[in-house]
This record gives sequence, C-alpha cells and structure tokens, in this order.
Amino acid sequence: MIQAIRSTGNVLAVRRVVDMSEKISVLEPDSAPLTQLTKKMGKKVAINPDFKWMEEESLVRTASPAATYTAGVTQISVGSGTGVRFRVGDVVKVVESGEQMLVTAVATDLLDVSKGYGTTSSAAIPSADTLLIIGNSNQEFATKRAILGGDQVAKTNYCQIIRTPFGISRTADNSEFYGGGDKKHQRMMQLIEHQKDIERTFWFGEPKEDTTGTHPRRLTGGVDYWTSTNSKDAGGTLTELEFEEFVRGGFRYGGKTKWLFAAPLIISAINFWAGAKLITSQKDKTYGIAVSQYLTAFGMLNIVNMNNFSETTTTAGEAFMIDPEQLKYRFLANSDTKLKTNIQDNSADGEEDEYISEVGLEFRNEKKGSMLYGATSYSA
Repeated sequence: MIQAIRSTGNVLAVRRVVDMSEKISVLEPDSAPLTQLTKKMGKKVAINPDFKWMEEESLVRTASPAATYTAGVTQISVGSGTGVRFRVGDVVKVVESGEQMLVTAVATDLLDVSKGYGTTSSAAIPSADTLLIIGNSNQEFATKRAILGGDQVAKTNYCQIIRTPFGISRTADNSEFYGGGDKKHQRMMQLIEHQKDIERTFWFGEPKEDTTGTHPRRLTGGVDYWTSTNSKDAGGTLTELEFEEFVRGGFRYGGKTKWLFAAPLIISAINFWAGAKLITSQKDKTYGIAVSQYLTAFGMLNIVNMNNFSETTTTAGEAFMIDPEQLKYRFLANSDTKLKTNIQDNSADGEEDEYISEVGLEFRNEKKGSMLYGATSYSA
C-alpha cells in the first residue's frame, strides 16, 4: 500500500514507458572515404587473385658530374649508370653556370663534349652541378641518332580476402528491441567495421603472397607502400613552407586536381594558414564524401579529414596527396563485398552471417602523388 501522493518516485518502475529514440546513433558511419572514392571512380574485375599493370616513365634528362672539372676539359664522367641517358648530338645545359655543351661521343658513363657551345663561355663544373639535356642538334644529311626509349615496368598487387562474421541467437532475433531488430542493426554496424578493414588495408597494407600453408594467403599493398618518391618528413613542427614543398612535389606529375587525405592535425594547420582560401564544397558533388577545397598555385586540392589517422601517434601526423587517375578498386569476379547469410552450424540455435570481400588496390604511377609524415605540431 502507498500512503502518499503518487510521484515518479513511488510508481512501479516497470510501468514507466521508456523514452527511447527509434534510431540508434552510429559513431562512425562514414569511416572509409578512400574505399568509397575508389569504388565510385574506377572499379575493375580481376580475373586472378594477383593483378598487374604496366608503367613507363619519360626519359630522364639530368645527371651529375662524377667529379669536379675545369673549364678546358673535353671529357666528363657522369654518375654510375647515368651515361645511358645521353646520345651524340645532345645539347646539355650546365644549370648552375648556364654554359651549353654538345655531346660528341658516349662511352658508357664517359661523355666527349664541346664546352662553351653557345654564347656562354666555358666554365668549371663542380660535382654538385646538374647537367640537363635540353634538346639535340644534328648536322645536315647526318645519319640517324641512337635510339633510346623508356623502360617499361610491371607492377603486381593482390586481392586480399577480408572477412567479418557476426551472429544473433534465435531468442534475440525474435525479441523486440528499441531501434528495430538487432539483426538488422548488427548488419549495418558490421558492414561499417568491414569497410574499415578494407580502408586501413588500402592505406597501410603491404603486398605478399604466402604459399607456405595448405592454401595461399594474399595481402594487398596500400597507398603508404606504393608512395616512395615524393615523401616529405615534417620532422616535428610543420611549417607552411614545408607544406608548400609537399604540395609542389605532389603536383609535379598528373592532373591539376588532387585529393588530399589528411589527419586532423594537418587539417588544423591548413586552416591556420589558409584563412579565406579555404572553400567548402557540397557533398553531392564529391562522391558523397565531405570535402573542403584549397586552391594552390599548382592546382586544386580536395581535402578529406581522415579522423581514422588519429588512431596512432605515427599516422596522426600524416597526409597523402593522390591523383584520382592513380586509383582503381580491383575485386575478384563475383567477390566484391557480399553478405553471406546462415553460415552457422546446422545445430546452432541462431543465425550467423558474414561480410566477405576479395579486393585489392591498383595504384599507378606513384610519382603523381606525395606523402607527408612526421608532423607533431604546426607553426607559421
């Protein structure tokens, strides 16, 4: 018996209706921007678990002297293995002094040259100087020049099998929950986790084919593995000048619009430097990914805030510039992300499902992008 005025404090607790939202708030619904971008911009079926692509670079036109030479020399040795870049008739500029030379003979890494072959007088050539092939000049009725072409290189990556299983008991599946059935909710949450696994693999994986077990196991190489040439170490405090050097390296090759995937620390630095230069873009114009745009003298950067990079102290200071033409999402035929249902043992009192993907990343011409790492703070 209750001998008092009724209040929420003395009414049987189970009689009170729970004020529960019908939707469950998800902490990271958009946690795989790179995977999403590659799927939107270029998907290609792989007919084998290992896939290849060919790359060919333009001819290299620079070399450095193997030693310091005086103004009157007629032979110059260049760095080991770099003599193959030169042919008879090449017009070579010594960048630092402005002197022009004509190559008259080539023997491995030894060049016979006519120095001062222009209006600029012959001068000494320090070993640190740069020799730049600016073109070639040929006599009338001369025979053909030596043939020289770029080398083609085959690159290999693999489709990696990524699996995310989950399950629910029969009792739970037939119970009523706020926010809807738990099986439907778990399918949504585990898909997010599955996408995270693919995303992190596409960023930080290293390629490998392991045939030591009963059956092969393959790993796909990610952006961090493939990016090697344009790599900038901030060394702690990132300055605007260092960021400018990083951007310049990324725009050296490829298109004039790049994607910058950056840790929040790098985003804060850009906000600090950019001011009114930062432009907000609409999500529906950028493949559903929230971006800001930053206009540089080299081209446009579509900036994506990579909160996932904050998970470790190392990646918290990283950013990657990527040319969209570099990326292709590869998946083995009929093995793009799928939901397999009812994979439990026959005797199990419930249901087990699984997301499974056999996917890989094709990353062409790594020189079209760049990497920034080692930032722990920023300044002007």
